[in-house]
Amino acid sequence: MVKVITQETFDAVVKENVEEFEMELEEARKDAIQQFVAQGVDLTNIVTNGPGEGGQTHSIVVTLTNLSKQLDNEVLEDAEVMKSLEELEKECNIDLAHRIMAEKNGAFPLIVRCLKHYQKNSDLRDQCLKTMASLIQGYPDIVTHEGIELLCTVLDEDSSLSTVTLVLNVLCHSCRMHENNRESFMANFKLAARIRKLLESPPTRNQAEVVVKCCQLIRAVVSDDDVRVEFGRAHEYACMIAEQENGLELLTSLLTEFQTEKTVISELLPTLSRLAVRNEFCQKIVELGGLEFVMDVLAKYYEDKELVESSFFLIKSLAGNDDVKREVSKGNAVPLIAAALGRHKCVTSLAEMGCAAIGALCLRTPDNAAAFVANGVGQLVVDILKTHKLKVGVERQASMAIRNIVSRRKDLTTVFIEAGVEDLLQTAMKRSQRAPTVEIKAALRDLGCHVQLHEEWTGKGGANMTN
Repeated sequence: MVKVITQETFDAVVKENVEEFEMELEEARKDAIQQFVAQGVDLTNIVTNGPGEGGQTHSIVVTLTNLSKQLDNEVLEDAEVMKSLEELEKECNIDLAHRIMAEKNGAFPLIVRCLKHYQKNSDLRDQCLKTMASLIQGYPDIVTHEGIELLCTVLDEDSSLSTVTLVLNVLCHSCRMHENNRESFMANFKLAARIRKLLESPPTRNQAEVVVKCCQLIRAVVSDDDVRVEFGRAHEYACMIAEQENGLELLTSLLTEFQTEKTVISELLPTLSRLAVRNEFCQKIVELGGLEFVMDVLAKYYEDKELVESSFFLIKSLAGNDDVKREVSKGNAVPLIAAALGRHKCVTSLAEMGCAAIGALCLRTPDNAAAFVANGVGQLVVDILKTHKLKVGVERQASMAIRNIVSRRKDLTTVFIEAGVEDLLQTAMKRSQRAPTVEIKAALRDLGCHVQLHEEWTGKGGANMTN
């Protein structure tokens, strides 16, 4: 078990080093760090670069104390409040330890109080939102119901594009890795409807920054990334946004409107991918022109790694629909996908996602399998395995692509065997305990190669079973 200490314990050791052993402050800090690391203590959440000279008060605590006093004054000095907020933002951007210390000293309620007071002052309101975003990034537990309510109020009442963008940024940080916050936003504050309004109506619909933040927020809402809950509601939220709030229509129409802005496209494509959670949603995206647009992206932005990867992500999601897979084989999708993957095969994330897309398109679709092999994908997948040794994700997706290509087209196995794939897969299994053994064995089995299958349970020697 990892050992942990409090901030007070660390500060006390630093103080002891200075006072009793007459060390310089920097030497005292380094010595304290070495002591605790040697004892196996995790210092991730400890601020190790303070306190400063002449006392035991950290600069972030001083900043919060000053801000609290400034807000208590009958007449507020806006310039002083702005300075304190900027200093707090800077401290919170350092690392999680500084954010934890800030919250332990009442940072979030203080920022909420400040935002309430300066709701009509655009400069200070925006600075409050910037500071709040810095405080809660990677630390969404501290967001309160009062804070959520205030953020939604600001979003509804203010039409300033800068403020809207900043609020959306705070909402993104609030929803990441926190199921309760997502539920509160979606159920109690109708966040999906608010996103729809922003994407539906000018001027927010026409602003790239707002569209980008809305996409990021949608993905945060439909993520199942909170390990503290047994079951998330990501699928439910994705369906809600796609059906009730016309999310698919809105996002596909925005693809056309922002077709020349690569930054926006690279956000819209993965967002559509996250909403393609049902068979009919995949079909609808294709009917709305989503697949055709992706092919245009692969043709136009062939060199752009981020756009190619986003395109592969959407293709993989849409391939969950068998009709979509058949649609792919009719146009020029296969050569475009093969060419894009060949261009970026040395990029790990792209190689993994490209193989995943090909594997999905070839599953139970022998015509696609033949088309991909005809476009050189057989040798390409083998080259990817050679390039990305010990990359578990790539090995897994490449193995599944091979398996799906040859499972219903045994005549295609020769291409892989002659390229030396058997030795590559066998070596990959022996090289690391983390190797995706199940997927590799599935590929070897369908290639007709020798593979030693392990029988997990024989039904012998267990407890007696009775009806």
